[in-house]
Amino acid sequence: MIKKLLSKVFGFVVDKRNSSFDKKEDIIKCKVPVISVGNLSVGGTGKTPFVQMLTKYFINKGYMTGIVGRGYKRQSKGEVIVSDGRKVLVDAAIGGDEMVLLADSLKVPVIAHDSKSHAALSMQNKFDVDLIIVDDGFQHRNLHRELDIVLIDKETHDNPELMPDGRLREPVESLKRADVVCLTGSFELSEKFKKNIADDAIIIRVKPVKANPYYLEDKSQIKIRHTKKNPLDCIAFAGIAKPDRFFSMVDDLGFKALNNHAFDDHHQYTLKDINLLINLCKKSGCNHLATTEKDAAKLMLFIDKLTDENIKCVVFPIALTITDGKIDFFKLLGRRINKFINKNRYKENEN
Repeated sequence: MIKKLLSKVFGFVVDKRNSSFDKKEDIIKCKVPVISVGNLSVGGTGKTPFVQMLTKYFINKGYMTGIVGRGYKRQSKGEVIVSDGRKVLVDAAIGGDEMVLLADSLKVPVIAHDSKSHAALSMQNKFDVDLIIVDDGFQHRNLHRELDIVLIDKETHDNPELMPDGRLREPVESLKRADVVCLTGSFELSEKFKKNIADDAIIIRVKPVKANPYYLEDKSQIKIRHTKKNPLDCIAFAGIAKPDRFFSMVDDLGFKALNNHAFDDHHQYTLKDINLLINLCKKSGCNHLATTEKDAAKLMLFIDKLTDENIKCVVFPIALTITDGKIDFFKLLGRRINKFINKNRYKENEN
């Protein structure tokens, strides 16, 4: 009862905030196209692998891409240049685990700031980027964007209640702002969701695909010689929102987790944690750890410790592929970017 009451209060505050932005005209606009990847809910819906997929697409098309985000649960304040596009400049404690992961895996400029609009302006001023992707940007309405992509997972879909009664940061009605609704699973949309999607929005669906695991120590890819019938023993661990998905993936790729250890989401690892994992390996008689890319971003300080203990850490990347709506999605991307370029070219000619 109390949670439902608090959800109503929260909903009132969100509605007031959204109403003020609906009328606001002086939002911040960048000189390059901005694309937001976000969601309605708290917790993991696959934003990070989606940003990776989208950034790789633009890189292959020849666009110099920058990424900005908050750097959730980082221990720093203000602006942090996580990467200059050539190398990662800070660790996960300073830049945030997701920002460091994106910087390390994509080799593009990455900036973290509590204000995503500040980060976007800083990105366009400090780096020669052709476009900017905002990680978790749907609620940051102070920044104009050419495209709003919203991810929805099954858990969000099946419990569409506002916090704290549910997981939603804003009501389902907010989907009307989305240009692209991305479903991260095999579920079908209910009428409640369908009626709140704009008529000109497109719906796509993604699914995870197997990506080659690699060793944390040197990032060399593992040549998988193991199968479910002859698996490699390991201790699996993760500090993500939904670790069970990861633990299932470990088993599917020819590894056998003798112990699955779940830490809190965005957990910052300490030497005590590493010693715990090493002891689990020794007790189980194995010398392999298995973890996610997001967790690996926070383990670099402990590589020497693991090496001294003869423990290898296997990192499992999570990749996405678009299964439904792929052609329409990339056509829409192209149209929005070309529209931005042509509009700004017209303004330059006027001046």
